Amino acid sequence: MRGAIHGSRGYFMLRTITLIAALMVLFISSPLKAGDDVLFKAMRDELDRSMTKLQLADLDKPYFIAYTVQDGTNWRVSASLDSLLEKTETRVRFLTVEVRVGNRTLDNTNFFSSPFGATGVVRMFGGTVRLPLEDDYQEVRRQMWLATDGAYKKALEDISRKRAALRNRTEAERLADFSQEEPVQIREDVSPVAVNLEEAARLAKELSAVFRRMPGIFTSKVRLGVSNVRTLYVNSEGSSFTRTSPTVSLVALAATQALDGMPLQDFVALYGRSMGELPGKEMLAARVREMGERLEKLREAPLLDRYNGPVLFEGQAAAEVCSQILAPRLLAVRRPVAESPQVEAYLGMMDNPFLDKLGARVLPEFLSVVDNPTLPEFNQTRLLGSYQVDDEGVRARETMLVEKGILKTLLAARSPVSGIAHSTGNRRSSGVLPSNLIVSAEKGLSDQELREQFFKLIKRRGKEYGIVVRRLENPAFRAAGDQMYATFTPPHQGEEKVEGPILAYKVYPDGHEELIRNAELVGLSSAAFRDIVAASNTQTVYSCPFVSRALSLYSSYMYFDTAEGEPGAPLVSFVVPALLFEDLTVKKPNDQIPKPPLSKPPLSDK
Repeated sequence: MRGAIHGSRGYFMLRTITLIAALMVLFISSPLKAGDDVLFKAMRDELDRSMTKLQLADLDKPYFIAYTVQDGTNWRVSASLDSLLEKTETRVRFLTVEVRVGNRTLDNTNFFSSPFGATGVVRMFGGTVRLPLEDDYQEVRRQMWLATDGAYKKALEDISRKRAALRNRTEAERLADFSQEEPVQIREDVSPVAVNLEEAARLAKELSAVFRRMPGIFTSKVRLGVSNVRTLYVNSEGSSFTRTSPTVSLVALAATQALDGMPLQDFVALYGRSMGELPGKEMLAARVREMGERLEKLREAPLLDRYNGPVLFEGQAAAEVCSQILAPRLLAVRRPVAESPQVEAYLGMMDNPFLDKLGARVLPEFLSVVDNPTLPEFNQTRLLGSYQVDDEGVRARETMLVEKGILKTLLAARSPVSGIAHSTGNRRSSGVLPSNLIVSAEKGLSDQELREQFFKLIKRRGKEYGIVVRRLENPAFRAAGDQMYATFTPPHQGEEKVEGPILAYKVYPDGHEELIRNAELVGLSSAAFRDIVAASNTQTVYSCPFVSRALSLYSSYMYFDTAEGEPGAPLVSFVVPALLFEDLTVKKPNDQIPKPPLSKPPLSDK
């Protein structure tokens, strides 16, 4: 699979004979499982008591309660230029309480209100508090009792204010607030991983040392992280599950400036469920070195003034286009009721236009899209969005989203939207998210046939060259402050914006290519996907943290860490062919250009 992040040759041979093999430590029995009996007993006992006795005066009793406990151990090391920046091990245990009052038709959810309840505890769409790390039944019960009490009082406030808001308006369609789903009991037993921090630090330092020989790279960092999260869930409908989610990540970031001062950045991000799923040290070093060399070449590459015409997205760029533009439109995100008409109008800017397109053509007839969390791998490459049950206790299943260009349904949680009454099993963290999103082309073209089609379009448009994009930026791989801005600043009405290309080329009919830098893509929207001209018969497998501004006000993600590609944001795997668009605009940025450093970096003197 050309361009695949996880599909490189030699992957399975090298992974067992390199330094990373020395890092892998499999537990005979997981310490996170040792407390399951105590935690489950506390969760079930407090759930039964709350459902029976929790009621304030003659106000609504809870009709639904769910407890989620996340018990996580994280290791992280990072280094820059062969110098260690951090080496940490943390253990955290969180409880999330969901309390619903009223009934399935009308309850306290799907309502936008202040995140602060009468108790002063932050409660957006559910209460989250820290639990003691020790398996002390009485203390765990006490914390659950307090959290449930606060969540219940906030639920009463919200349903009262929601009912008042609804009395002042006429709804065109009254949707139920909570769907009825089949209860499940699932236990997922996956061996967690641990890491020798000294060996991990040595690996991070050795990889970061690659940049010591690249004085043109101004900032760089390599980080290796391991996270084991044990999730326990029970609800009042009889559903329960346990799940161990081990994640290993290696992220290398590098940035510099072009000679005219324009910023340039790139990343290498690799994820797996064990150390052995990462490439070997030599291959990792080669990937990091290649990234640095790309940036050094980009520093001297020319700008493109403006281009209108065919654009071909290959490899990682094709997957990122689907991640950033198409995937958010495939999510059934419901607009909440708001007390203020002004706030409701503001929230309306973020409505998903695909909610009105069920049964309509949203892609060309030769493309189909499936979301399948039950699929563990694709062509022997691990898919990292896989799971058996979602975070609301709904069994995972395959969902046909787009069939031969026609939008069949959207991915949904248990909050119905118009035309979609039930969950598809896609609630992850606190929102609706894809799992493994697979885009396939019927009668897709070979690489050579796709290139020939590309050149035909160029000739038809009377162009001297076309544009090929091979790498795009991802909003998860930025400085923490920039990422927070991108994630939590809602878009303007109708705005759909893809991150800028890292690697883009002018490609001429004779086959030669010219690298360009700091390009911007204009006109690449979900509507443009209908006009895709052709796609390849080969597919790239690409996994990344899923970050969408379109979900920022409707979700309250509980991330362990989201800065610089840390896999606190749920991982989604994309399987995508190369995509040929007939008419897009590529231009240089209009932003102000920061000035480059006044003197050369110290490494250039050596």
